[in-house]
Amino acid sequence: MTTHPAEQLVMSGYGDSALLVSRRHPDPARRWALMQAVAASLRAQRVPGVEAVVATFEDLLVEYDPLVCDGDELRRRIALSAPAEEPPLASGRTVRLPMVYGGDNGPDLDDVAAELGITADQLIDRHSSTDWTVAFTGAPAGAPLHTGEPLGATPIRRRSSPRVRIPAGTVALSGTQGTIYTVEAPGGWRLIGRTPVRIIRQGSDDFVSIRPGDTLRFSPLSEAEFAAFTPVDVAELIS
Repeated sequence: MTTHPAEQLVMSGYGDSALLVSRRHPDPARRWALMQAVAASLRAQRVPGVEAVVATFEDLLVEYDPLVCDGDELRRRIALSAPAEEPPLASGRTVRLPMVYGGDNGPDLDDVAAELGITADQLIDRHSSTDWTVAFTGAPAGAPLHTGEPLGATPIRRRSSPRVRIPAGTVALSGTQGTIYTVEAPGGWRLIGRTPVRIIRQGSDDFVSIRPGDTLRFSPLSEAEFAAFTPVDVAELIS
């Protein structure tokens, strides 16, 4: 007998103005997919009083104003937002991102390669040949946090002391995950390169084009190619 995904939802109060939603399921990928699907549905409904819908790897946080939105009604809406069938594990969209590796744009490339026991060229090859799946977008400013096959036998360590300024477009690694800094920001992830593509459109109502479930594929640029590259919006590179 097939279980409706909504029957596996677990909702609990998170303070007096938020609900934490999770799923009872042995497969973390399935837990992630349902949280993303419920989040997308809730955002589309624009429920009065709902102030934030934040989906991560396996959980969903829904913040709301209890003076405007009834908690029991919100729980009902969340349950109804679960699809009848298992949601897909990928969006079917691919984002192809050129990037330059190493040098001033990726100052941690050599150290990360040494940590993994491989050469810098091998790290570039592994990183650029991996299909990375966007788990969610988050800080700073819609940065696409993505996961893929491990690049080495051990997780990549963060820096012991964060950098104060990391340029927009910088591609960084930590653990078995990657991210792209969408704006200049501090951070402690390891920097391996930079893309000239504009990942977000600041000032636009729809400023994040990359979505959870998208596949990211990186293609190496030389320093000269990076310098000559005409910046484009990431929306133009989605297929």
